[in-house]
Amino acid sequence: MGCEEIRDLLSLYAGGESYDHERTAVEAHISVCAACARELDQYREARANLALLREGDAPPGTFKTLWSGVRADLFPKKETRRFAWVDEALRYAAVVMVGIAIGVTIHYIGRRDAVSASSPTAAAGVVDSALPVQPATFPNAPRLIFRPRVPAPAPQVEADGNFYLPRIESIPAGREKDF
Repeated sequence: MGCEEIRDLLSLYAGGESYDHERTAVEAHISVCAACARELDQYREARANLALLREGDAPPGTFKTLWSGVRADLFPKKETRRFAWVDEALRYAAVVMVGIAIGVTIHYIGRRDAVSASSPTAAAGVVDSALPVQPATFPNAPRLIFRPRVPAPAPQVEADGNFYLPRIESIPAGREKDF
């Protein structure tokens, strides 16, 4: 047998759990291979150390010590830059600017549709006198006009006296209706 097959059997041999033919193969191999003999010694030492352990609770602080090492390996700390808050502030500012741009675009589109629908002469090129004049330097710039919208009046309902409201009664528990 080669070293790979013997290494698979070393832990069983060290624990005394191997078959007779495996035991003889391991003993024959470790007599000529120093690397496998060292590995067998390490298995025996590990088993001896495990046998020294006693049952019961671990000493105080053991879990914390183990977990801090595991956590450091699994979740390494990221390097924090000196001005990391600047990056976050710029991200928030970008989000705010995108929101403002969306709001202005929606307002402009709504205003343009309202102007073209309300005055048929606006489509023909006649300028509405209520709109401010644009500067000559930016002839195609969008106009931002903030006018309050007047809500449409609610339809009036005439009361003719022919309506029915259901009667709601409350009957206490254990009593009967008295009508």
